[in-house]
Amino acid sequence: MADQDWVRFDYFPAGSELITQGRNAGGSLLVLKEGEVEVIRDGRFVSTIRQPGAIFGEMSVLLERPHSASVRAVTDVQLYVIEDALKVLEAHPAWLLQIARLLAQRVNATTAQLVELKSREAEEDVLVLPSNVFSSWADPQV
Repeated sequence: MADQDWVRFDYFPAGSELITQGRNAGGSLLVLKEGEVEVIRDGRFVSTIRQPGAIFGEMSVLLERPHSASVRAVTDVQLYVIEDALKVLEAHPAWLLQIARLLAQRVNATTAQLVELKSREAEEDVLVLPSNVFSSWADPQV
């Protein structure tokens, strides 16, 4: 693999769809250079990302599955596109560790959100039957 033939620079205007949920990745990774994108899954907003170096499409590449979410440019966006990403990652195994860390951060954040949602559910008022109703079901003598 010659120097830099595995990466190209690309530009997308605001409103462009960079990744479409359900479509095959074609083996490419996108790396944000500049701009802001939003992640949408099943028509619902997931997050906004504006940090340079953020990676998109890694799950599709690593799992060899269609994209699990759409990514849309909120502002004009500059990206690096890594073509044939699996081959590039095999040539640069240290990058795999960075992607693993990124995925671990996302799992950690998702788990924290799930715990928060579950704790909110527990705090909500729930209609329950009095205990004497349960005892009458268990004991026909009552």
